[in-house]
Amino acid sequence: MKRGLIILIIVIIACAIWFLWPEPEAEPINLEQVCVDSGGTVNTALCCKSTEDFPNLCLIGPCGCSPDNSHEVKICDCGDGCWDGTKCVKHQD
Repeated sequence: MKRGLIILIIVIIACAIWFLWPEPEAEPINLEQVCVDSGGTVNTALCCKSTEDFPNLCLIGPCGCSPDNSHEVKICDCGDGCWDGTKCVKHQD
């Protein structure tokens, strides 16, 4: 009986450790390097104040505010394509 109780306690502790152990933090993504690796060039542009660095430029809007409502952010200039927030992609015709 004691042996079974000890094993049960060990199993419960092991399960608690397994589920409560913090996951390692993910490496931060270097979007500047991702931009260059996907064929783009890092540049700056005036974008809406709520926009952070490397916005999705395939969408209409993140950099369409008036100068009074804009600030300078880093962007990925993909030439003939656009930056989708993670990589350069070709424009869809």
